[in-house]
Amino acid sequence: MALPWFIFITVALVLLLADIYKRNGLKALSYSRYFSRKTAYEGERIEMIEEIINAKLLPLPWLRLESSIARGLEFGSQDNLGISTGEISQNHISLFYLKSYRHIKRRHHVTCERRGLYRLESVTMTTGDPFGLTRKNKTYPLELELLIYPVLLNLDELPLPIHSWLGELPVKRWIVEDPFLTAGIREYSSGDSMGLVNWKATARTGVMQVHKKDYTADSRLVICLNIEDSDSMWRTVTDVERIEQGIRYAATIAEYAMQHGIETGLICNGRLDDAGERDPIEAEPMAQLEDMLELLARLKLDRTLPMSRLLELQVESGISDTDFLIISCHRGAELQKATDLLMQQGNGVEWLDIPEQGRESA
Repeated sequence: MALPWFIFITVALVLLLADIYKRNGLKALSYSRYFSRKTAYEGERIEMIEEIINAKLLPLPWLRLESSIARGLEFGSQDNLGISTGEISQNHISLFYLKSYRHIKRRHHVTCERRGLYRLESVTMTTGDPFGLTRKNKTYPLELELLIYPVLLNLDELPLPIHSWLGELPVKRWIVEDPFLTAGIREYSSGDSMGLVNWKATARTGVMQVHKKDYTADSRLVICLNIEDSDSMWRTVTDVERIEQGIRYAATIAEYAMQHGIETGLICNGRLDDAGERDPIEAEPMAQLEDMLELLARLKLDRTLPMSRLLELQVESGISDTDFLIISCHRGAELQKATDLLMQQGNGVEWLDIPEQGRESA
């Protein structure tokens, strides 16, 4: 009789233990995940840190964490970390053993292989009893983002015809009257605003005097990034790496221009990664390189409008005295026509052709 009772008690204890883990395994359990930096450049290495806390007496013999993230981040090999890669995303599976009241921090080395906006929105935790009889899972929301900027190239890596234009850009200035700079006083002229009147000088001379404004240099550059890899492309980019190189050109030229005090805008017929609508990118001239790099990092290669139409919209807005740089794989007839209209309106236009990969630009 002793053996049956022993088996009965053992089975009862195992089932009781399984029920305890089913009810309490995921209680008092917290998890966080973050990157060592919020932004990085293509090719850089950063860390992804996982922290998990078991704030209860019950130890966890095994805990499985599973999450998914878009491809483009390369994780180094590590014990208890499994990665399965699909066409679009990759699944990460981590295994933990957690003692009572235990806090574990694990660091993963990550290589940023491709620019983009990477999001981790949730993680699924699964645990159970030591015998594997029961298991319970729960999905925890995460709000984790990582921006990978396009790598900045050396100027000598740009196609040759653009070098001389870049050298001229800092000295090509549009001279405009600056309302915040004063260069003395002069007599009042018909049409001067009363807000310019210098009353002390008027009282002293007996003749109405106004502030004389000085002039300052204002350079305006608009980078036009065309994601069409051919004149006949409809919506889907087929030569992705060629367009990615064009994005690196745009980032490099924006850095050069902004370092020389030239505010730089961006027009692109792609769309932003998290935009609800399929709107093209039309960013006003900006002075901070990080703002430009963020736009380029979030750029999704999904054509919204022909680049020729975007340039026509610029013409219709009446823009003038602005330098336009067209970064494109082609110079189709409609695109050429739109750039001619920009030039007729008093704008400068320069081309930067994106060479086919493996070929040097002429």
